[in-house]
Amino acid sequence: MKIKEVKVELVDKESRFVMKKIITDKGEFTNRKLSVSNGIYSCERKRLNHGKSVFNSPFQTFHINWDNKEEEWEFKGLKKATEHSEKYDRIFIPYKQRNEKQWNNLNWKEAKTDFQELKLKSKIIQYCIPLTASLDEWKIKRKEAIESLEENQKLIPIFSSKHLNIDEFQKLIKYELKNSELIGICSYGISNILERTNLSIINSINSSFNVGDNISLIVYLDYNKILTNHSYIAGSFAYCCFAGDIFSEKAYFPRMMSPESVEKMMNKKASDYFLYDIKEKKFTKSLSQKEWHGFSLTDNFMDNISVSEGLNSYDSIRWINHYLQQRDLNLINKILLSKRNVIETMKNYSGWNVFINKVNPISNEIQRTL
Repeated sequence: MKIKEVKVELVDKESRFVMKKIITDKGEFTNRKLSVSNGIYSCERKRLNHGKSVFNSPFQTFHINWDNKEEEWEFKGLKKATEHSEKYDRIFIPYKQRNEKQWNNLNWKEAKTDFQELKLKSKIIQYCIPLTASLDEWKIKRKEAIESLEENQKLIPIFSSKHLNIDEFQKLIKYELKNSELIGICSYGISNILERTNLSIINSINSSFNVGDNISLIVYLDYNKILTNHSYIAGSFAYCCFAGDIFSEKAYFPRMMSPESVEKMMNKKASDYFLYDIKEKKFTKSLSQKEWHGFSLTDNFMDNISVSEGLNSYDSIRWINHYLQQRDLNLINKILLSKRNVIETMKNYSGWNVFINKVNPISNEIQRTL
């Protein structure tokens, strides 16, 4: 699938939520989509072995791991993931998953090397932007990169939400939203003022566009699925409040973990896993579910899982969590289309309400003049 055009469909001035129409060679759809990330892709492969279906998602991401022992990027599985995405007509975005230290040390030379390496392996190629980069610097690198691409290749600039130069970050985001189809944002836990300021800048610029304008899609990468510091809400919802269009949670690589850690993770009881509660709009465990609902949602779900699904308990819960989060992203779109008050409607749900009141993503306190 190829993106032909992205246009602003609706701007809710009060909440600053934006609906975008994504026009492709395979049809049209709207934003706020969970990508098929590494973990869900793994589940899809297992389910396919049992004749089951894949997720109805137009996006697939593949987070590439840095191997500390070999001191190199590990591309194992990238080719098969690419073929899988093509089979199901998805827009495929590979991404080198850096930790915070690696982002802090990133320079233009390394960023260019990454770009050139992925240019040989993908149709959408990342170009990570160093934390101190200016727009003038990036324009030079950008022009050089685009001129080196094949006709069927696209560039996706990746920014850190902890970009150090706030004024330049504002210029960079404003420029790319007007000139790219996709921009990526490496995200963390919305835990410090720098990140919140940059996220607020993204949100403000994104909502300043008018209906009918061409605009970029914002891909949030690397966030924690569960924001434990924010009432256990879904990271996808949190970044949806900061102009997110596509969401790809942080990938974990069991082959890089110790055997003990893997065994501990896989041997957990179902009651120890977090399940997304569609009524509370947050992740909960079995004990709190019993206190809130009078019964365990997790136990109820596990009792109705068919052995023919091909998934173990861990994968089954990961699968349903993904499905339910997408349902809630769809719900936000429905609220916008119905012209109801989005923020007031969200406050009817305990998880969303606590996050909105605490973080206040629509606040103007740290907005900057555009």
